[in-house]
Amino acid sequence: MKTDSDILNLSTLRDMGLYVHIPFCKQKCMYCDFPAYQNLQDYYETYVYALVQEIDLWVSEHPESTSKAIDTIYFGGGTPTELSIQHLQMILDKIKNTFTITDDCHMTIESNPGEVNLHYLTKLVKFGFNRISFGVQTFDDKALTMLHRSHNGEQAKQAVYDAKEAGFADINIDLIYGLPRQSLDDIKRNLAVVEELPINHISTYGLQVEVGTYLYHLVQKNLIFIPSESIDESMYDTMMAGLKELGFERYEISNFAKANSYSRHNLKYWHYIDYLGFGAGAHSFYDGVRRSNNRNVMPYIQSVDRYIMPTIDTETITLERAQEDFSFLALRTKWGLDEQKFEDKFGVSVHDLFGTALDDLVSKGLLEYQNGSYHLTAEGAKHGNYVFSQFIRE
Repeated sequence: MKTDSDILNLSTLRDMGLYVHIPFCKQKCMYCDFPAYQNLQDYYETYVYALVQEIDLWVSEHPESTSKAIDTIYFGGGTPTELSIQHLQMILDKIKNTFTITDDCHMTIESNPGEVNLHYLTKLVKFGFNRISFGVQTFDDKALTMLHRSHNGEQAKQAVYDAKEAGFADINIDLIYGLPRQSLDDIKRNLAVVEELPINHISTYGLQVEVGTYLYHLVQKNLIFIPSESIDESMYDTMMAGLKELGFERYEISNFAKANSYSRHNLKYWHYIDYLGFGAGAHSFYDGVRRSNNRNVMPYIQSVDRYIMPTIDTETITLERAQEDFSFLALRTKWGLDEQKFEDKFGVSVHDLFGTALDDLVSKGLLEYQNGSYHLTAEGAKHGNYVFSQFIRE
């Protein structure tokens, strides 16, 4: 059986990803639990300088990381396009001058409709961004207003058309189902709009009521109501069937693509591959260690300003934890949990470790076994959290 150190070495054999977190938004959404803040324009430039400095601090501690190939870069948020073109260029220049970036690097940036124009989008393409992800959520104007989104349905459609004209090869939109007052007809109308748009990727999620959000407050006070569990499941079924009919392949529980236009960066998370994260609230997985940064902007800036890494939590992944993570992350994807890949990585059969759980999940119709791999069934995908929990050993 392989040791912990063997696993850590294996984790760095493939190209890394790099994530940049920009925690600023024009307007905070009522359901958002991410490190994202509005009305902090005065700190944008200071934050960018701090982020560049964080990269220097990281490299001073991990100089070997600069020679490892990076083939995906992802700017997430928040809303990265809240920054000026000049600020984005400053960050990109630092990354490209510091790390080994492959010629075919897949570069994604998140944005909100109505907040970028064709000129701005064209500049992004010239910088090397070839994929953009718009936080559309829905095309229904009343729902967008209720969610505190800053755009309307027409602006969402125009943003996609502008991105296509600007030259983005890959365009994603996010859609949420299970919204307050949302109906099955609303889901169908969203799908009808999707059919018209030049997009090749969709991420879709059921609405989550996170503690501490404004939405949570309203739900707790019975000031707003979310759909019942049965209606929510019907919305899920309608969304899954509709996307399949439109030619989108479900390659991960919440992600759908046409013509293999997968999110290559997110595949690193699910395939257990190293990635570096910079910025307030960013996470990293490097050399068998998970790290998370302070999610609050000012403490993040102050830490970096004192030449101290803004890391607030680290976890060295044990062999047991690596086996668990690898298993349930693999099951999130269409490729599933491959017996041979598991044994190649860990030097032990997946059945020796998780045989009882696998057999039980197959018998319940939540997993199926095909050609040496375990995959979620349609029912298993509905109950993914339960399936994944069966791989966590006490």
